[in-house]
Amino acid sequence: MLNFNEGKVCDAIIRRLEEREGAKRANLRWPEQENHRSPVEIVFLLGHQLYALEHTGIEPFRGHLRMEAQTGKLFGPITNALKDSLGDDALFELYLPANGLVARKPTELQKIQQAIVAWVKATAPIIPKRPYPDYKGTLIGPVKVANVPFDLGLCRFEPPIIPSQHFQIKHTVDNIAKLRRDRIKAAIDKKFPKLAAWKKNDRAKSILVLEQSDIQLTNTSIVADTYLPLAKAMTDPPDETYLVASCMSPNWWMWPILIGNRSYFDIARSDDVGYWEFDPNTLTALTK
Repeated sequence: MLNFNEGKVCDAIIRRLEEREGAKRANLRWPEQENHRSPVEIVFLLGHQLYALEHTGIEPFRGHLRMEAQTGKLFGPITNALKDSLGDDALFELYLPANGLVARKPTELQKIQQAIVAWVKATAPIIPKRPYPDYKGTLIGPVKVANVPFDLGLCRFEPPIIPSQHFQIKHTVDNIAKLRRDRIKAAIDKKFPKLAAWKKNDRAKSILVLEQSDIQLTNTSIVADTYLPLAKAMTDPPDETYLVASCMSPNWWMWPILIGNRSYFDIARSDDVGYWEFDPNTLTALTK
């Protein structure tokens, strides 16, 4: 699946607003279906206050969702070949470039995967052990490996951070900060004007929800650091912005990023609740 969870994420946001305002949603409208000139996802009432809600998914770089959709084919053979081959006293992290295995022919892909597995098996035993568990790890690489068209790195954490987890793949991306900023700026340019129109013409409170589907390259602090200066530079940002991590399991997590003039960091330093959990199985997809 290459889609975000727009409908359920919208429901999670409305549930949070209902809890805060002590009111139930009413008069739900879907402006896109009405061919409205400012087609946000959902418009609804809480008490006498109108709300306009817009959703956008954020990728750390273009093509990330497509890569994640092919995880089983691209990375499954590597993980399966190594998960029981590296012992149980350490966590090994393999570093390779994002999209390095994408769009390769099956025979070429298999050859690269086999070469990576062979290199990890040969390299893991010679990485020095650290005398204490500071979790900084010991890294070999980046290095060039025969039959692999990109550099590899291998890091050792001992003891493992999670006792049952002994191998995982981490993706590396050049200029990731710029790529993330470009993606969030594109979302701002597309979404802010629609929300601003509802705020001006209908006196609606404007709500933007960002959906995070990646856990390797994205976290709340990174999103806030990127989003806040961009949003504050605009003349009419949304009244409230939230981040929902639909990549978390089993529950999804939600954080406030910017509520009025209060940022995620301001809220985190206060005694206010800084996050909420939702069971996705209890949420309703409010959009198609």
